Amino acid sequence: MVNLREKDIIQILKELRERTSILCSTVFTEDGFIIAVEQAQIDEVDDDYHQSIGAICASIVSLAENGVEIFHSDKEIRQISIQAGDQLDNEGFIVVLESISVDTKLSVIFPTFLNLGVILFEIKQTVQKLLKYFSSLGQNKDLASISSLQ
Repeated sequence: MVNLREKDIIQILKELRERTSILCSTVFTEDGFIIAVEQAQIDEVDDDYHQSIGAICASIVSLAENGVEIFHSDKEIRQISIQAGDQLDNEGFIVVLESISVDTKLSVIFPTFLNLGVILFEIKQTVQKLLKYFSSLGQNKDLASISSLQ
């Protein structure tokens, strides 16, 4: 059963999807633990799929952070984007990984034909809402208790 805190986070993510037509968004910790997932109706997708995506995204962020430390140890990665396919490819997609806090990240997956600028703007707005929500909870004290995906 989804607990109330996870429902609140999913509602914030659902509003992002409804405004932008993204496919999926996931809030996860730096070690890949899934806090919340919100997605459009996608056939044959289960919790293992989202756990795998969370682990992959956390690994990408970790590798990128290690690379940035080589150049400037005092800099943090705010955003990573990955594009597969091009804008004329109906199967193409973009993954944006956005930092919410030091140990909490947001991944957003959407088709390449959507307006990237609008989505990036909406992601920033969503991150601000999530930050405000997490602050009201006492910020990340025990995010593992929020998720029902275990």
